[in-house]
Formats: sequence, C-alpha cells, structure tokens
Amino acid sequence: MNNQRISRFMWFDLGCLSFLAALSEWMSNRLLNLWNSSFYFSFSMAICLIAMIRWGAAGTAVGVIGAVPGMWFSHMSLSGRLLFYVAATGAVGIPAVLYGDRDRNLIAGNVLYLTVYVVLCHLCLAAGKGAAVFLLTGEGTGFRDYLGATLFILVINVIVCIVLKAREGLICDMRYYFKEGEDHEE
Repeated sequence: MNNQRISRFMWFDLGCLSFLAALSEWMSNRLLNLWNSSFYFSFSMAICLIAMIRWGAAGTAVGVIGAVPGMWFSHMSLSGRLLFYVAATGAVGIPAVLYGDRDRNLIAGNVLYLTVYVVLCHLCLAAGKGAAVFLLTGEGTGFRDYLGATLFILVINVIVCIVLKAREGLICDMRYYFKEGEDHEE
C-alpha cells in the first residue's frame, strides 16, 4: 500500500474512531443526566489510546473530538469549555509526541509497556485537566481530583487495551502493519 493510500486510510480510521469517541462521550453525558447518577464512565479515552497507538500523535485528535460533546453539557463559559474540554484533553498526546515515529508495536506487543503507556497518557491528561482547573478557578487540586475521579476509568482503559492487543490489527502501529502486509504479498 503506497503512502497516499495509507494516509487516506489513516484519516478515514481517525474519523471513524473520532465519531465513536464523541458518541461514547455523548451517550455517557446523556445517561448521567437521565439517571441522575453521580458515576460517570466513557470509553472515549480508550478509543483515543487505541488511535494513538495506531497512528501516533495524530490519534490525539480522537480524544479532542471525543471531548467536544462534553462542552455542550457544561455550564462553563465558552472559553472555559474550550480550555477544559479541548485544550486540556490534548495533553493526553504528550507521550505520543515524545515517543515520536518509533515503532509503536513495541508498546502494543508488551503488556508492561502498554500498561505504562496508558498510565502515562492518563497522567498527562490529568495534568492537562489540573492545569485547566487551576487557570479557571485558581484551585491547585485539579490534578489530584481529576486523577482520583478517573482512577476506575484508567483501570478499565488498561484492561481494554490489553484485551484488544490479542486481536491482530486492532492495537498496532498501522504504518508497520501495512508494510508487513506488503512484504508478505511479495
């Protein structure tokens, strides 16, 4: 598969994953309000993590787009919603940016590396949310509060990623996946 076709597939894949992340976030918010629950759970970050392993830093867009429905249900000002839901969510991509273009199959192929990667992404997300809370309210406990509130989601994200890694082609570096496919065809 040539680079142009891989690029088209990447944007199609990221578009589909973004839709799923946004749908998950929307459904979670609607159910939270419908049932008057104090418990919130969404698969949008798990979908983002999968996208970041598949496509690197470009997968961060899935998390940011997945956070957009939260803006509609928020009572913050528009600037506060953009900061907390969009900009702060972008911090989840810091590990992907730092890892760069290296083969992400090394992460996806090892349970320990995959767990560390998911935890690092979650810590960066919590740092982004904590910074946003500090800028919006002046409270310095945003990181700790967000981390505590989403600890269960972190555990579920680790489990989901580990389970999905068993299926070939779901959690892997897609650039290498296509190149390996071409090598087997020749």
